[in-house]
Amino acid sequence: MPYHPFKKILVAVDGSFHASIAARYSFSLAETFNSKLFVATVITEGMGELEEKVATNSVVKILDEARDAGIDIEGVLLKGDVVSAIDRFVRDNRIDLVIVSTRRPHRDRRLFASSVTSALMSKLPCSVAGLKITHPGRSIRPGKVLIPVIGDGYKDQERADITEALSHKFDSRITVFHVIELTALRIKRLDTSEKGSLIKSAEKRLVSFISELRRREISMAEKIVTGRNAREEIISEASHHKYDLIIVGATTRNILRRVVSGNPVEGILRDTPCDVMLVHFK
Repeated sequence: MPYHPFKKILVAVDGSFHASIAARYSFSLAETFNSKLFVATVITEGMGELEEKVATNSVVKILDEARDAGIDIEGVLLKGDVVSAIDRFVRDNRIDLVIVSTRRPHRDRRLFASSVTSALMSKLPCSVAGLKITHPGRSIRPGKVLIPVIGDGYKDQERADITEALSHKFDSRITVFHVIELTALRIKRLDTSEKGSLIKSAEKRLVSFISELRRREISMAEKIVTGRNAREEIISEASHHKYDLIIVGATTRNILRRVVSGNPVEGILRDTPCDVMLVHFK
C-alpha cells in the first residue's frame, strides 16, 4: 500500500442525518488506511438538554457501528465554540484529517462561505473534508464518482488516497474530468486539428494525477470537454450522467476568496444533484 498521510482521522457529528452519513464515509477511509478514528461532538453554550442528548447519542451510535465493522474508534465530547474546540483537539492529538458535513445554507443560499466547514479549512493545521449530503436517507453507495481536475498537480497523491479508499470500499467507477475553458466564439471556430491539440495538451496536465491512480491499481475513465465555464460543465456532467459523488479539491485561494459571489465551489455544492466531497489538504 502506498504511503498516505491519514493516520488519525476525526469526524464531527451533531445528531443530524447529514453528519451521520459523513461519519460513514469516514469508515471507508479508516478501513482502507488502518487509521485511528475519532468521532466527536461539540456541546456549545446555550445548547438545550434535548440537543445535548441528540448530539451525544449520535456519537454512541457511530461508535457502535464502527466497532461492529472492526474499526479502531474513540468517542470524544468537546465543549465550547465549535471551531475553537475542534482546533484544540486537532492540535493536541495531531489529527491528520477532519471530516465534517456542510448542510445549512445561509440567507443568500451560500453553503460554503461563512460556514463552519470553511472556517475549519482556514484555521486547522490538518486536512479537512467537507461533505454535502444530497440524499441523507439513502445508503452510501457511490457507484459513480466524478473527480474534476485542473491539472495543476495540486496534492495529487492525497487526492488519489481519498479516491483509493472509496474505489476499494465500494468498487466505484471513477471518472477524471477536465474542462478546457474557451469563449463561445472560440469553441464555435475550433476545427478538428485545433481541438485535438488542446486535448493532447490537457492530457499532459492530467498525467500526474492519473499516474497516482494507476499506481494504486485504480481503473478510471478520462473525460476532457470544452466549455465556457468549468463549474457549469461539472454540474452538467454530474446531472446528465447520474453520478453519486463529486470530489472537489479546494485550494488555499478558493478559501481566501470564499466570500466572492462567483466562487465555483458554491455553485457545485448548491446545484449538483449528488453528494459532494470538498477537500482541502494541508
